[in-house]
Amino acid sequence: MQLPLGEILKSQKFINDEQLSYALALQQQNGDRLGDILVSTGMMGYYDLYKSIAAHCALPFINLVKQAPDAELLQATHIEDYLRLHTLPHRRNGQSICIATCNPNPEVTAWAKHHFGNAYHFAITSPFDIRRAIEARFGPQLEDKCRLSLWNKSPDSSARITVQPKQKQLILLFLLAMTLLAVGSPVPSALGIILFCHVIYAVTMLFKAWIFAMGSKPIARPDWKKLLTTLDERQLPVYTILIPMYREAESLPRMLENMRRLDYPPSKLDIKLVLEADDKETLEAACALRPSYHFDIIRVPPSAPRTKPKACNYALRFARGEFVTVFDADDCPEPSQLKKAVYMFRNGEPDMACLQARLNYYNFNDNWITRSFSLEYTILFHFMLYGLQRLSIPIPLGGTSNHMPLAKLRELGEWDPYNVTEDADLGTRLAAWGMKTTMLDSFTLEEAPCSLGAWIRQRSRWIKGYMQTWLVHMRSPVKLYKTLGLRGFIGFQFFIGFSSFAFLTAPIVWVLSLLWVGSVAQWHAIPFPDWLAALTLINLALNIITHWYCALYCAMRYQTGRLSILWAAFLYPVYLVLHSIASYKALWQLIVKPHFWEKTAHGFAKHVPVLGQRYGPIEP
Repeated sequence: MQLPLGEILKSQKFINDEQLSYALALQQQNGDRLGDILVSTGMMGYYDLYKSIAAHCALPFINLVKQAPDAELLQATHIEDYLRLHTLPHRRNGQSICIATCNPNPEVTAWAKHHFGNAYHFAITSPFDIRRAIEARFGPQLEDKCRLSLWNKSPDSSARITVQPKQKQLILLFLLAMTLLAVGSPVPSALGIILFCHVIYAVTMLFKAWIFAMGSKPIARPDWKKLLTTLDERQLPVYTILIPMYREAESLPRMLENMRRLDYPPSKLDIKLVLEADDKETLEAACALRPSYHFDIIRVPPSAPRTKPKACNYALRFARGEFVTVFDADDCPEPSQLKKAVYMFRNGEPDMACLQARLNYYNFNDNWITRSFSLEYTILFHFMLYGLQRLSIPIPLGGTSNHMPLAKLRELGEWDPYNVTEDADLGTRLAAWGMKTTMLDSFTLEEAPCSLGAWIRQRSRWIKGYMQTWLVHMRSPVKLYKTLGLRGFIGFQFFIGFSSFAFLTAPIVWVLSLLWVGSVAQWHAIPFPDWLAALTLINLALNIITHWYCALYCAMRYQTGRLSILWAAFLYPVYLVLHSIASYKALWQLIVKPHFWEKTAHGFAKHVPVLGQRYGPIEP
């Protein structure tokens, strides 16, 4: 009579009676396989577990790291099968093929019969061995897929070619026309440009005020404590978490602790530490910390473009979860966030394809930059995005804590590795493809850039990505209008397109307008028209008052550091001037190196969250 796996492990002294009892109790609670529980809780490693499983199944065990598969038996057309089934042909033994697998279940048996008839036999190996063998044999193919998945599926949706030939022609024609007007009729041209810009500024500000007002309406918050008790942990799906990191060894210990604090069965977590293969410092630090085996270290081959979305796409090749989310190295997510997402997906509307949690900063009170940045995030994630949701306008996602069914993400062509603000692009693409994004009543705290230089580097990348997103989705404006509808199309223009336009033109237009209004500078003794002067001053007041109102409204809701936040709110219009500096850098990079990802360094915060404690600027 075959002994149960637990008894085999105990007889081989891999676990003791107490550990087995604990693992069996967890199995009763969450319904997972005993081996997955033992590995995820750190009681065993893959090698010992699957060697014991081989003995339990009366099958040989193969270490694929030491005994690499025969390259001639592995076919690139079957990569998806190898990854999905955790199975691949290993060696030919006479007339029979030895197939290495983690689990010789009926689906694997059917696959083996389909490809090899009856001339096969099984051997057991570990999931780690399968992944490393696939990477070693098919690294270039996997790298191509992670770069070109969206391009191959829908070239017009990819920023691989940021500005298409027709767009270049239109831009050049526009610049030529503006030059001719400026030379032929400088004063009327200047007045026309100033008028056009002020109208755009005024309409944009009124639109954003409307969105903020819609997002400020009371939200019926669910009784999550009660609702989450209805979730049967045995029915929870496997959840993939991608954590892309580059040169962030110092962030690893806190990040690992924050992931361990998630209120989700560890055996159902598929956490990918997505590291660059040539980032030796972070790789060595990750290996030295010896994370539990549900933390999977993915080594991304170094290649261009070196961007976060490309790294995440590469890790998706090995994802096991029904749902997937991305956390940055510095993120501190609410522990119940994954369970909330599962509940929302199972009880939400059928067309809901993405959930976005609120984001803010735990070091918001470090200095004026971090306070202003936190105010900006509060305005955006606590109010504006809720307003966009109410009005069915595409939601530009945050770079972290957005949750999706893995199948939906693959249907969309995954992230665009050539877009440096892949989150805004994905949010627009979701809406354009008829999928709905909903705000998730949960939060994640991040580390805000602590210096002006770091802030400009991060912000210029975001603005460059917004420019890329607008250029990509406006390749077919009529098609975009038909898919988004009038309200969605207008919202996309104001939120994605006009924001960059305003940051770039505002310094020139405002300085020229105010100098001309004050008669400091007149062209050919032509005074500034009174009606345009009035529009300029009204528009200036509208901008300042609207930004003050939004910033002060949010500042009053901060739980800690309110006085310093109030001062930052009064200076918020000055903070917005910095966006223009970042915008010019973004425009230059869009021209000379559109796919360059300017890395944001972490680990400089003065205020860090205490482990075991959660707090947020306006979170409960």
